[in-house]
Amino acid sequence: MLLMLLVLAGCVWLRLLEIKNQLADFDEFVRVEVSNKHFILHLMKPVLLSDDFVYLSKLRPSRIENMSGGTYRWYLDFHFDPATSPGQKAKIVSFIMTYNAEQRLASFDFSPLFVEMAPPVFLEASIRSLGVGKLDQGKKQLKVDPEDLPKLTASLPKTWNILSVMGPPAGEIIEEGLRVLIYRFKADAMPVSKEYEERRLAEARLYFDPVLDELVRLKGKFAGLKLSIDYRKLTGRSPR
Repeated sequence: MLLMLLVLAGCVWLRLLEIKNQLADFDEFVRVEVSNKHFILHLMKPVLLSDDFVYLSKLRPSRIENMSGGTYRWYLDFHFDPATSPGQKAKIVSFIMTYNAEQRLASFDFSPLFVEMAPPVFLEASIRSLGVGKLDQGKKQLKVDPEDLPKLTASLPKTWNILSVMGPPAGEIIEEGLRVLIYRFKADAMPVSKEYEERRLAEARLYFDPVLDELVRLKGKFAGLKLSIDYRKLTGRSPR
């Protein structure tokens, strides 16, 4: 069993490495679709298997939709936890993965609520930059040198933009002189075993410049995946 797990881990790692190589040649292997506040990555040469998602996240999909030709969609749904307003009770952060007949990931659809926190132009730039990032297999991290990031001029959400869509945060703090809104979520999905119950818990921390009143950083954790986007590095602004 241990040998099988080691082999599986190696195969998953190689497929992730192939995805990184594809991102390095983004325009050849990836097509971006932005529609109705959805941000969808279409993968021209699918690599990752649906089993890889379960292996990496330790979560099973919230629901599965079978489609024609053997294709299917996996949904990973998160609800606000706690839901501090009636509007939040009706909202779901839903990530949609479409798999082809060979069980390989053909597209990944980011939830509109996630796109509110990571606007499309910044989200695309961040994903593109992963292709030139440095891998640390020991720490299981992928970091991008600020010098390799593009410099964007697009506007960033204001505090009222986020509050009007996301509703009141679960918490609010001041960190490094920035106003931080904290949103917490829980996945409507079962873990592969009880020991991974914490993988259902997710969090997004939104950092706002109190002077410019705009979003300058996103730190999040969804399905065990940690991410951090510093919008100041993408706009060429120095941290205050």
